[in-house]
Amino acid sequence: MAGREAGGDCGGVGGGEGEEPAREIPDDITDEILLRLPSRSALARAAAASCAFRARVYSPRFLRRHRSLHRDPGSLLGVFTFPLVPDGARGDGNSTGFHPAEPPHPAASAASAVAAAADFSFGFLPAAAADPSAAAGSAEAAAAAAEWMVRDYRDGRFLLDRVPAATGSTVFTELAVCDPLSRRYVLLPPIPDDLADTVHSVLTVFGGRRACEPFLAPAEAEAADADADPPLTVFWTARSPRKMIAFAFSSRDGRWRALESPHCFVWRRHRSPFSCPISAVWNRRHYAHGRFYWVDCLTSRWLVLDARTMELSLEVIPSPAGYWEEHVAVVEAPDGRLGVFAHGFHHPGGKANLHYYTIVHDTEAGGGGARRWQLEKTIPLPWQTDHRPFCLRGTANGCLVIEVSEEKPVFMASHRIRDAELFKIDVKSFEFQKICRARAAGECCWPYFGFPPSLSSPTV
Repeated sequence: MAGREAGGDCGGVGGGEGEEPAREIPDDITDEILLRLPSRSALARAAAASCAFRARVYSPRFLRRHRSLHRDPGSLLGVFTFPLVPDGARGDGNSTGFHPAEPPHPAASAASAVAAAADFSFGFLPAAAADPSAAAGSAEAAAAAAEWMVRDYRDGRFLLDRVPAATGSTVFTELAVCDPLSRRYVLLPPIPDDLADTVHSVLTVFGGRRACEPFLAPAEAEAADADADPPLTVFWTARSPRKMIAFAFSSRDGRWRALESPHCFVWRRHRSPFSCPISAVWNRRHYAHGRFYWVDCLTSRWLVLDARTMELSLEVIPSPAGYWEEHVAVVEAPDGRLGVFAHGFHHPGGKANLHYYTIVHDTEAGGGGARRWQLEKTIPLPWQTDHRPFCLRGTANGCLVIEVSEEKPVFMASHRIRDAELFKIDVKSFEFQKICRARAAGECCWPYFGFPPSLSSPTV
């Protein structure tokens, strides 16, 4: 029995005399077939074959179901950077925003479409938390958006915060989660007083501009109703001299809850002048396979937050000698393993290598099952570091973004705006791939994964 595409061209489809006429595939069967296509790129090819397929593939409900089934992050479309030092202090605001992948990168066309369709200036955010109906395109909204600071990006969502005008608190800031492609946002409720009253002696971060670190949890499994917005979880943390203070918000019940900090946890405030300052430890948060990590190489301690169990723990994983925290990046390795890219501080003769480790359990005699770094591969860098210094930037979905500058080497990461090239290396091929050129600052950087607008569904 011959079948044909639902809703396809009806003309000229007929068998010879005595043959059973072709019948359309039922809609529910068509959906199940399309849902099993492994990626959004495969969906795009299917959509080009039939008007009916195109209508199904591009529906938000179908895209939500496909994302839930495959957890496809999409292609690396570019990099989003945000300076935590005000642009006016450096006289250049060109370092903020989305830097799309450029040809010959295979995702350059999709990246260009996203850059044109999305509002990465976040001008659609409300002028005030109490007035969410303010016109998104108004001058007032644009001025208000300048007050928002980008704090995190994950799964198509951005987390921003701003200091409340009423209190001026840099500890308890206003929080908003938004999707610049759909221009949708949600304002989070403030942290309740009973939780806020437990916060004392908080240390500032980012040059005193903030005294908290909010960030997004990875997207959870989609809701049973495929038409509903995907749920979201936001973590709020602050650092005191003796512990991490952490709260979690879930859109499932709209409530904040407190997380217990490891006992007797002390961040060293006085470290060797030859080691990376503690602010770099705090600012460099890593994510892999459902967990967040803060790595202190000097003391070989890893602070771990499990996003699934909502538990904080402290692990001791001895670090190889010679690594600073700003020279280390944790990445998702295949088969659920934990990978680490790292490089040394000194590069004799301008030649340097990037080392790739996995974190394994030591099963050797006397190891007791303790975790340790195991060197898997050494990758020679394809440029001379005495002329083109580099730094490790963001990680996501098994890849690391490396910034290569045109400036002379500096002792510490610079906050100055500079011309740079951004490259990607992943744990499967270990090959360098150029993403784009950008005006960048050595502060916040997130690899941006996604889809062209036609294959994107709102994440908020």
